Amino acid sequence: MDLAGPYLSDVATALHRAGWTTTEAVPDVQHPADDHVVAVLVLDAEQAPAPALVWDERYGWRTATSRRPPVARGAVLPPEGDGVRYLATGTTPPPTALVDALTTPDA
Repeated sequence: MDLAGPYLSDVATALHRAGWTTTEAVPDVQHPADDHVVAVLVLDAEQAPAPALVWDERYGWRTATSRRPPVARGAVLPPEGDGVRYLATGTTPPPTALVDALTTPDA
């Protein structure tokens, strides 16, 4: 069984309760490289703080600048630049910490 599934389900529920997604859909886990796991949650509500969130088991959560596939195949380094913001602390912060980070203006 995928160990990330229950965690991602909890995050999807928290984002839905915050009003940033129209469904509580759990994202599909992706394997852009053989050695790590990522997932993408599209924030499809009108007032969402970002187009999408990306979870990478190596780096944790970050915002994405587009809803288009924000995960590059074989990517080694975490993306940086305008519109990319790393959220919360650690690779699996509690869902409430993620919601809090998204509601706090970028420092």
